[in-house]
Amino acid sequence: MEAETMEIWNRETVPKVMNIVSTRLPQRDLVTLLLVSPCIHRNLISHPSLWLVLDFHEMNNAGDRLMAALSLPRYQNVKHINLEFARDIEDKHLEIVKTKCGHSIKNLEVLNLNGCQKISDMGIEFITYNCPKLKVFSIYWNVRVSDLGIRNLVNNCKFVIDLNLSGCKNVTDECMKLIAEIYQGLHVLNITRCIKLTDRGLQMILCKCSLLQSLNLYALSSFTDVAYKEISLLTHLQFLDLCGAQNLSDDGLSCIAKCKNLNSLNLTWCVRVTDQGVISIAEGCTSLEFLSLFGIVGVTDKSLEVLSRFCSNTITTLDVNGCIGIKRRSRDELLQLFPKLKCFKVHS
Repeated sequence: MEAETMEIWNRETVPKVMNIVSTRLPQRDLVTLLLVSPCIHRNLISHPSLWLVLDFHEMNNAGDRLMAALSLPRYQNVKHINLEFARDIEDKHLEIVKTKCGHSIKNLEVLNLNGCQKISDMGIEFITYNCPKLKVFSIYWNVRVSDLGIRNLVNNCKFVIDLNLSGCKNVTDECMKLIAEIYQGLHVLNITRCIKLTDRGLQMILCKCSLLQSLNLYALSSFTDVAYKEISLLTHLQFLDLCGAQNLSDDGLSCIAKCKNLNSLNLTWCVRVTDQGVISIAEGCTSLEFLSLFGIVGVTDKSLEVLSRFCSNTITTLDVNGCIGIKRRSRDELLQLFPKLKCFKVHS
């Protein structure tokens, strides 16, 4: 009788419990569960939707783990691979994935290679060769990647809408040209600290990638108003980071104010900006929720008064630390102007 009860439990109750629990567990815990019992193993394997993600972030031997996982039947339809800051992942591993496991990544949509500094342009060619459906590609902090790597990407993956090249210091305007020509449906672009870029490269992006919703230009001090003014072409833009844009003037900022959907704007250390530019933003971008004016000495209380008039019901984050021209910047005074404020400091 006890054996029969256990059989019913395994056949009926365990699958129901697994269906509820498994969808809420991280992938690493799911893999551990496979080892608990043959019954649980069979139940979990029978749900393909549980095996769409491979997460090896910050793990050792990531290259070997990736190859081993992609050789398993349950990962034949993987859509998301996360190798962020994974160790021991090199071009040689990605070459084996290309030649022996290419069928497993034919439906891959998200690939995170952030911090994988041993991967080169050739590694990008290997891993993207079999990924025609890729939509999100991130390779933050990789100084080995050059224009060639991005050429490999755009040749293999035509449908990328989210691209993070932050810290890829060797990409040039030629890279921007490739992106502008192939990824005109791009929604998100991060080119933080891509220090070889010039106005020409940014202009190509702004002229052709008109669907951009998020643009991160953090720590890029070489751009000028020649390029900044064309940000006005991005009518769908919601997020813009211009931290350290030391050549941005009020004229450039007035053009950016035409981006009516902007809700997050970082102007930290934009030292040429004055009240004139901030007032233009206040009047044009009335949906602002996040604004940093940190370190701008040319803005005064007048900027806050106009911001309050147009954005008092939307702004929840406002950093005016270091703005010595603003006298009314205590917590209570800011709350009087912006009653929905929750965050008063972005930079420490």
